[in-house]
Amino acid sequence: MPNAFARLSGNRFLNAMPADVAARLADRAESTPMTRGAVLSEAGASTSEIYFPDRGLISLVKAMSDGRSTQVGYAGIEGLTGVSSLLGVAHSAFEAIVQIEGHATRLKTADIRAEMRLSPHLTDLVSRYMYFKMNQLAQTAACNRLHTLRQHCCRWLLISHENAGADQFTLTHEFLALMMGVNRPSLSLAIASLQRAGLIRYRRASITIVDRDGLEDGACECYRTLRGELDQVYGGHRR
Repeated sequence: MPNAFARLSGNRFLNAMPADVAARLADRAESTPMTRGAVLSEAGASTSEIYFPDRGLISLVKAMSDGRSTQVGYAGIEGLTGVSSLLGVAHSAFEAIVQIEGHATRLKTADIRAEMRLSPHLTDLVSRYMYFKMNQLAQTAACNRLHTLRQHCCRWLLISHENAGADQFTLTHEFLALMMGVNRPSLSLAIASLQRAGLIRYRRASITIVDRDGLEDGACECYRTLRGELDQVYGGHRR
């Protein structure tokens, strides 16, 4: 039996769900647009809904006591928001903000947890995705320490391109700097270098990917490593 979400969503997690689980959850799923800048959940708030983007990018932001903040993760077409709530942690540690507009499927946390109690295969999928997120954090920490700013920039532009679902999309300097954990002047130099190389065009927060192959050549190994690990999570299934 085909997965019921295959005709509804391009989200890899939903498409990897067991067919019987997907059939039951599809009737309770809501389709929702994601508007850039929208706050989907606040830090410390109860996570009662899970978002599965099939286009667009959600930034998971950690705020410090002095008012500064940084991105510590993201949710795009590869996954979901609020994964910790599926493990019984009621409140989110991060703020979830839409940074690249798009579209998502929304499900209630309680509905997914109920299905996890019925389906060992769904529970296994959640566990494998959590393992990937742990590896993603470790890989990003190593990347920030060992790789160049230009390599970081190529990597995040590739991720943004995949999740935007188009060669041209809106991406502000502020968000890209937040993603990469760098200041805007340093980021501007990296963007200018990629423009001179003919890999992208950037004007007034509008990014156009001109040469994706060139960006892949310029990215660090972390991009390919994490894509390979995602394929293991989803058994080689790609959008």
